[in-house]
Amino acid sequence: MTALPGLAPSGPASVAGVLTAAGPGVVWAWIALDVQPVPDRTSGEGSDAQRRAEAARADAAWLGGQWDPGAGTRLELRYLHRPGEPLRCCLLGWVQAPTADAAVAAALRLRDRLGVLPAHVRAAPVADLAGVGHRLDPFPAHPSGLVEVRKPIRAGWPSRPDAGVAYYLAVPRFAGGAAGWEPLWQSVAGLEQPFLLTVGLEPYMPSAGFLDMLAEVARNFRRLATAVQAGGGALRGGRNAVLLPDPFAQYAAPLYEDARWRYRSGVFRTRITIASPGPLPVPLVTTIAATICGPHGDGESAYHIVVPEPDELGTAWHNVTTLDNLQWDRAYLRHLPGPVPPGVRLLAEVMDAAEAASGWRLPPAPSAGRPTVFNVGGDYISVNGNDNKIKNVGAAQDDGPKRRILLVCAGPRDDEARDRLTARDDRLLRAAIQRSAERDRIEVVTLNAATIDDLRQALMRGPFDIVHFSGHGTEEGLVFEDDDGQPFVPASSALAELFARRKVRVAVLNACYSLSVGGIAAIGTEFTIAAAGLLSDPGAVEFTRGFYDALGAGLEVPDAFAEGRGAAALKGHSFDAVLLRSAERPGSPPDWTGS
Repeated sequence: MTALPGLAPSGPASVAGVLTAAGPGVVWAWIALDVQPVPDRTSGEGSDAQRRAEAARADAAWLGGQWDPGAGTRLELRYLHRPGEPLRCCLLGWVQAPTADAAVAAALRLRDRLGVLPAHVRAAPVADLAGVGHRLDPFPAHPSGLVEVRKPIRAGWPSRPDAGVAYYLAVPRFAGGAAGWEPLWQSVAGLEQPFLLTVGLEPYMPSAGFLDMLAEVARNFRRLATAVQAGGGALRGGRNAVLLPDPFAQYAAPLYEDARWRYRSGVFRTRITIASPGPLPVPLVTTIAATICGPHGDGESAYHIVVPEPDELGTAWHNVTTLDNLQWDRAYLRHLPGPVPPGVRLLAEVMDAAEAASGWRLPPAPSAGRPTVFNVGGDYISVNGNDNKIKNVGAAQDDGPKRRILLVCAGPRDDEARDRLTARDDRLLRAAIQRSAERDRIEVVTLNAATIDDLRQALMRGPFDIVHFSGHGTEEGLVFEDDDGQPFVPASSALAELFARRKVRVAVLNACYSLSVGGIAAIGTEFTIAAAGLLSDPGAVEFTRGFYDALGAGLEVPDAFAEGRGAAALKGHSFDAVLLRSAERPGSPPDWTGS
């Protein structure tokens, strides 16, 4: 563990599986969880490609829910290969605090949060310090055995005299990667040397200065991308000369315009590292980079493979073994014509959740009858001899009846607020169930970016006791997507009739103005929770937490409704929704108490 100097496990850390190290006035802490695909799980009807796409959407939504820059955490998804063994996946987390006790407590909270994963994977905390250490520092990196995959920084030269700069710089965003990673996993599984692929993310809140820089550069490039009358003067070729659009400005203007909106929030500082104790095969590195980041529509490659200089290897490996983000840049910036402003360098490092999800792929559920390179045959993952039991929250341990919950996350595509809402409700719901004594009797199915057809088809695979809608609502009804990703509001009466036909017992409509549907749905459901007007977002968060805590504890819906509203009130928030019983119209006295 030479890359982690001063490791000093103290008190509760040695018991809890939290690795700590102390510095001047600060304590750092690391945790790890082993992640395994859930065998024999199907995520709905359709082809393998459709199921992979659904899993990728679930991964992206989960990732968006991890963005919390105020928490001061870092997280990392790591794939580890050892010859002759199944491919391993683990989640790593880092926190810091003024004292060891505070660092351990924060690390345990992070570990609990990371352990609430999409339904196609399951996780087990690594309980021993040596196991955490081995996952952080699995082998010494070879001088030719470490590279990073980064955004490229493009350079250009002005074609107009009014540019005001000697050279241009632009950073294309990460393009979406391949839908299926199976060829990549097969290539890794065949390696005769150890190997890791790791994606590190640090939630980051861009400063106002950074966003102002993006806006200013976008304005300048838009100006240069437009033909203008030059006016008089010999330099401009006479009174009637025209300055033609600058080709590089035409290329760069939309990139900066996109960046100024894309990076307002939900941003991660990102590091993608490939490493081995031996020289890395060049074709494999290229395959990995191309799988994570496909070309743009014009065929332009949107990644840059960077190799550290010999004296930078220590810094690069330190980042891997500590989840740090120290910069090493010489080889990365050498091809550029001059200094790179700090704002442009930061732009090359940050990604939003959609970009980061290109490299953040949790293990896929194995297809029926097909071999997989992952360990899915038993209840244990072993790394360096350390065994950890994998707990499958969704698997029933007896033959008792199950309560099934369908979480429907809907709204306009590419809506950052929707993505965070989706991930938040999914995480809160699953965390409440995982804490409960009834967890083995509760199954949660999530529909991400749901269309009305997705909902209808999912209900055909029911029955579901609870349908929980998370998204937007209007006075006309609940907002779904259509097949083109545009907003679509189905007729409230038809949606209510669907709930009744599919024998949904409880409808939780966690959206503004949802009483437009809920008042009708109550005719066919035993209980309906809906709002007549706007819903407070903090209140909705606390209601969801309290409501499913209560259901997980075995309480019935009226008591769970009261618990949810009480949980919101205890934190100073309101949840202005009503509980309607079967055949109860909105005009009836609302049931605020759950009694």
